[in-house]
Amino acid sequence: MWFFHFNRSRCPMDQKQLREFESHCIQEEHPYCTAACPIHVDVRGFMAFMAKGKLKDARKILDRSMPFPEILGRICDHPCEQACIRNQLDESLNIHGLEFHCVSNTSQVLKLPKLPGKGGKVLVFGSGLTAMTAALDLARKGRQSTIISSASELGGSILEIDDTILPLESRETAVQMLERYDVTITLNQKITPERITELTNDCDAVLFDLDTISLDILPADRIEADPISLHIGGKNFAGGGSLTGENFSPIKQVADGRRAALSIERFLQNASLTAQRTGEGATTTRLYTSLEGVAVLPQKTQKEQHLSPEEATEEAGRCIQCECMECVKQCQFLQAYKEYPKTLVRKIFNNESIVQGTRQANTMINSCSLCNQCTVICPNDFPVAEVCRTAREQLVQAKHMPPSAHEFALEDMAFSLSDTCSLLKHQPGTDSSQYLYFPGCQLSGSSPETVIRSYQFLCDHLDGNVGIMLSCCGIPAHWAGQPTQFEQVLTAFTDAVNSMGMPTVITACSSCLSIFKEFTDDISVTSLWEVLDSLENLPASTAELPSTMAVFDPCTAREQKLVRQSVRNLCSKIGIEIDEFPFNAELADCCGYGGLMQFANQNLGERTAKAKGERSPHPGLAYCAMCRDNLVSTGKPIAHLLDFLFPDPDVNSLLERPNPGFSGRHENRARLKQKISESLFQETDFTTAPHSAIELLIEPQVIELMNRRHILEEDVRKVIHHVNQNRSYFINPENNRRLAKYRPIRVTYWVEYSEEDSGYRIHNCYSHRMVLPEDQP
Repeated sequence: MWFFHFNRSRCPMDQKQLREFESHCIQEEHPYCTAACPIHVDVRGFMAFMAKGKLKDARKILDRSMPFPEILGRICDHPCEQACIRNQLDESLNIHGLEFHCVSNTSQVLKLPKLPGKGGKVLVFGSGLTAMTAALDLARKGRQSTIISSASELGGSILEIDDTILPLESRETAVQMLERYDVTITLNQKITPERITELTNDCDAVLFDLDTISLDILPADRIEADPISLHIGGKNFAGGGSLTGENFSPIKQVADGRRAALSIERFLQNASLTAQRTGEGATTTRLYTSLEGVAVLPQKTQKEQHLSPEEATEEAGRCIQCECMECVKQCQFLQAYKEYPKTLVRKIFNNESIVQGTRQANTMINSCSLCNQCTVICPNDFPVAEVCRTAREQLVQAKHMPPSAHEFALEDMAFSLSDTCSLLKHQPGTDSSQYLYFPGCQLSGSSPETVIRSYQFLCDHLDGNVGIMLSCCGIPAHWAGQPTQFEQVLTAFTDAVNSMGMPTVITACSSCLSIFKEFTDDISVTSLWEVLDSLENLPASTAELPSTMAVFDPCTAREQKLVRQSVRNLCSKIGIEIDEFPFNAELADCCGYGGLMQFANQNLGERTAKAKGERSPHPGLAYCAMCRDNLVSTGKPIAHLLDFLFPDPDVNSLLERPNPGFSGRHENRARLKQKISESLFQETDFTTAPHSAIELLIEPQVIELMNRRHILEEDVRKVIHHVNQNRSYFINPENNRRLAKYRPIRVTYWVEYSEEDSGYRIHNCYSHRMVLPEDQP
């Protein structure tokens, strides 16, 4: 397994890194059939056209790859069929029969160009496919090629093939093609060593086709042919072999002719005969293609050569169009941008390299959830998430990344870290802590009551004092490419734990757990789920349990095997039957929150959440607050595990508890701190902002609109408070509604509202980052 970790926060990706990344994506590797073909015919493309009955398009592919399709399409010994991946499932495609059908029912479609003459006289001795192929390829390159043979017609060993398979017209078409490219053909010549010496004195390179030329007439000073270049010394080359009978290989002869032509071209250019030639001839391929879900469809044609049009279409339809794309099949991000890792990293490189112009790939880079599912799926562990995250960091550092994509999420993080929400206390009545409960900002914002009940349970059942810390781990800054902010949050966290006497941190959030384990030293951290699993006398759930539920593992728990197992143990203990489904656990995908996807690309975040919820038809059970809230927003019936362990008696349906939204999360965090401070620590001195007392009346559709536009009720209150202070607003005479704006920091908020006895009715709101003249500092 290949794994690549890098840090390029100080400099952009360079060409060497780009090539290294690209080399580990195997999507563009040859399919198995093409790799096995010595001349690399695009069998996959050929099959796609044949399956649609588009013979002319299929023929164009053969014309592009085969020197003489009229011949090779009929008599090729098709090593591609042995390599066909369908052999692992049923039996190979009848590639030979389909090529035969194509060339038998079409004439040449694509005529390859001939380059202008550039000198160099080449003599080709022999009349077989090696000689014909080399002469044709060299002529196309602008070289003067002459075939000299003692035979009365071209073909060599193929002349022995029955006319019902290889009719005379096919050989005549090949001769016409050679003549069209100005290949000189001289037949019925007496070939002796003396005659060869005489003829080759006035040429620049010589090829001997061993299918029709005896070894006895080769130069006496020849050396053993180099397997790569077919060079036998001086200006002489030899290839083609003299295999006959069952061992006769037309495709090998053609491949040797093509190899020899390239070697002679290099020889005439004084270039290396052997450098960078590993891709020639039959090769291996790194391509991975899954056969999962592919139907068994054995050949119905019994490898016959003469197929009807219907049989040809049906047989070509058996081709599964081999490719990898395993990561793309599962990743909503890659699907949305129609990329696979190699093309993605190329676009990121180009985006970073722009000196002048618009960086069109910024939104794409910010839209990755950084969940690493694609890396786990990839046979070569391609690190898409790390490439995207470090690209964000580099672009932010260079001031080429607009702050708008992640600004709201970073402000949300700052709010969680503020005095309004943060809390650090020893267990009531104690002055030391053996444990420190860190529920995480998202659980605090989603379900504050379960935070209180779970904390009280830990205090009652753990052997040792349990402190509590309400804060954020800083992962939004890490995802946003803001290392300085991230380091500041972690430093503050470390200082806080030190101030509490270095207790073991218990976190309910898998993201927090992964951050603390990777980026903090000397701090002991464990999961709430492992702790609960180790305790006796778990609370008996009073909630109604569905008959079967599907545990939706969060993407950040991918490497947390013990956490995942503890969750399942807890489910078993309280009587929840679990349905395990594919692409969970180590292969779990994101809910749309990871990498701040839902802030940078809201529609993609929603599709990602929906796709995760559709992994199982059963009601869901989450142990990540964002997974639960995002999936329930798509209509997926889902509950948080703490909802069953410590149910809220005021909630009727745990599976339908709504997503509180951004404003609700803010309110919940603030009230959680206040309630814990009042109920557990008897603290009542709280300072509130002057706008906090403003009562808002908001219909559900407007709340949804505010969530989509990332506008908080707090922002709306600030606008109304500002208006009440300076009395500056517009009024609509048709309905008497007010329209007012306020720019507290970097965003201008506009609110359309009306005043009622019980508060302010909010009708609409929006925001922008333009600075109006009156708002200029």
